[in-house]
Amino acid sequence: MSKKNILLLHLFLWLFAAFVNFRDFSMFSDPEKISMYLASTFYMAVPFYLFYFIMVPALLEKKKYSLFFLVSITCLCILTFLGYSALFLIKSIFSGEFHGFYAPYSIKMHFSGMTVITIIATFGSLFRIMLDWLNTMNQKEILEKQKAVSELALLKSKINPHFLFNTLNNIDVLIYEDPAKASQSLLKLSEIMRYMSYETASDFVDLSKEINYISNIVSLYTLRISNPDLIRLVVPEKYPDLLIAPMLFIPFVENDFKYATFKGDHAGFAITFRVEGTKINFTSENHYDMLGRSASPNQNGTGIANVKRRLDLIYGKRYTLDIVDKSGLFTVDLTIETHGD
Repeated sequence: MSKKNILLLHLFLWLFAAFVNFRDFSMFSDPEKISMYLASTFYMAVPFYLFYFIMVPALLEKKKYSLFFLVSITCLCILTFLGYSALFLIKSIFSGEFHGFYAPYSIKMHFSGMTVITIIATFGSLFRIMLDWLNTMNQKEILEKQKAVSELALLKSKINPHFLFNTLNNIDVLIYEDPAKASQSLLKLSEIMRYMSYETASDFVDLSKEINYISNIVSLYTLRISNPDLIRLVVPEKYPDLLIAPMLFIPFVENDFKYATFKGDHAGFAITFRVEGTKINFTSENHYDMLGRSASPNQNGTGIANVKRRLDLIYGKRYTLDIVDKSGLFTVDLTIETHGD
């Protein structure tokens, strides 16, 4: 739900609350009554937004039910007392009599007022839960649409004639020059095709499979260049049991293939995967020809824009992405927290 619609809902809610709290038109001729009316109406926002902004997100949504119950009871008691105190203060200001300020206060009055405060707090909690549910449903709908788009993109990427033809040509040469290496390359190509045909249909895949897929891609690409040492891939020695959305890193890797230069003192590209607990860090650095760059499309193009969109939809605030393009060096630093709260 958009912010504008949420604001309109809140506005409608408080107009309705003001209407319900309204007694009769005679109060407009009595300053004390109108002051009591305005104070009580505005005070309803205190328990409502206390639970809406703090209690539900900080305790209830994190399943801290016992703490939520105890803190709620305490807050409701205090808010009831403060609410009556505000009304007594208004009454004393208009009467000019502050002696026996709390004389009308009683246990029965306190529980009567606490009932009203509890209803308002409950309404605030339910309102927050309802909006969060609507937002979740909306996100799921967007994800489904994005998944369909991603699947179409994956289908297109599965038929990559340039990569396939170049790889097959390179393997054909290796068959005569280095049969063992040609056999290994064919196995890697087979693994790539199998991964893209079956694994990527899932919402999440094992991190080890995703990195192995990228490793095979990089390995086959090195067949095309005279100095394979200009391509560096660093991966963890051991993989924890982490799941990752498939094909998130490949657009950055493809950019390395497409734009990196392999001439001069600063050449090639480097890709590094690091795992710390439940966090995955991916870094990519490629040196490119600054003179020839002006005639080429920007590396930060449609593929990367789609990755950002997928990251937003799947991981929300659980990722950071920094992209720096400076002095012939294009750097990507992506960190993903794979586990939610």
